Amino acid sequence: MSIQDQITNDIKLAMKAREVDRLAALRAVKSALILEATKDGSPLVSDEVSLKIITKLVKQRKDSAAIYMEQNRQDLADDEHNQLV
Repeated sequence: MSIQDQITNDIKLAMKAREVDRLAALRAVKSALILEATKDGSPLVSDEVSLKIITKLVKQRKDSAAIYMEQNRQDLADDEHNQLV
């Protein structure tokens, strides 16, 4: 099973379990993967590229949380941390 297929299955499970933060994070990943796939017209992205995209998104979330903490926005930082988990 490819990473894209696993993400799709995880989205379905998160929707059934009503896990809002997990669902938002998975949708963001799926969106980034679809954008990458449309660049070259391919329906799928390789697992190597998928891992790079996921790593990039994790780094963005961590950076955003750090910025929110500096600006004393604990609520937004908590949202970022919850989506990382």
